[in-house]
Amino acid sequence: MAVVIEMRPELYDRFWKRCELMGREYAILRNGLIVRRPKGEHYERIIEISCEVADAKNLLAIAANICPDAVRSIEKALASPAQSKLE
Repeated sequence: MAVVIEMRPELYDRFWKRCELMGREYAILRNGLIVRRPKGEHYERIIEISCEVADAKNLLAIAANICPDAVRSIEKALASPAQSKLE
């Protein structure tokens, strides 16, 4: 089953930059897509990272060590794989 992790661009940048270049987590994060969503009269940009549940759990474990701010976004995606929402 796949999940979609949603992160703000600044959080996404902090997270992937702290991952090892040759690691699977880095490869998963680098496949994130920039999405523009309406927010009031403006748009907000978010990054959507689509991955398998097992990969999201690995990202969660790594985030806990290298980018704790990303933990909440990953946990939210894991809690509701079909409908993750931006935090």
